[in-house]
Amino acid sequence: MVAVLVIGACVRAPKREAGFEAVRSEILTIEDQWATAIERQDGAAIERFAAEDFRFLEEDGRWLNRAEYIAARSHNPDNVKSAVQDEIEVRQYGDAAIATGRSILHGTRAGKPFVYRFRWTDMYVRRDGRWQAVSGQLTPLPP
Repeated sequence: MVAVLVIGACVRAPKREAGFEAVRSEILTIEDQWATAIERQDGAAIERFAAEDFRFLEEDGRWLNRAEYIAARSHNPDNVKSAVQDEIEVRQYGDAAIATGRSILHGTRAGKPFVYRFRWTDMYVRRDGRWQAVSGQLTPLPP
């Protein structure tokens, strides 16, 4: 009985970083801005939150640097009508944070409607008092 009490006393719930809700709110705001930037093909908006050393892993396995990613998203032949995100989770590790979620894009490609679903992971680092995306990745979901 004593061993059970000692072990139980050593098990603790995960500790949240101080100010986690503020960090979560900041990251969710950036994620919302990111979805809007994709929808509007707004490269200038992406430049504001993507760090200089940003890297993105495309669904086909290619790595894009910041300039390549911005060019691909701001000159996309697809006409994205809406970019909806849900199931977003943010985890903080000091001056780093990871956001994961699901996105559903609706639009037209070559005049034909499409729906594109994917899960994503974005990695952030706090630099000079602001959160910057340093890495991202997406995985397509079945239709």
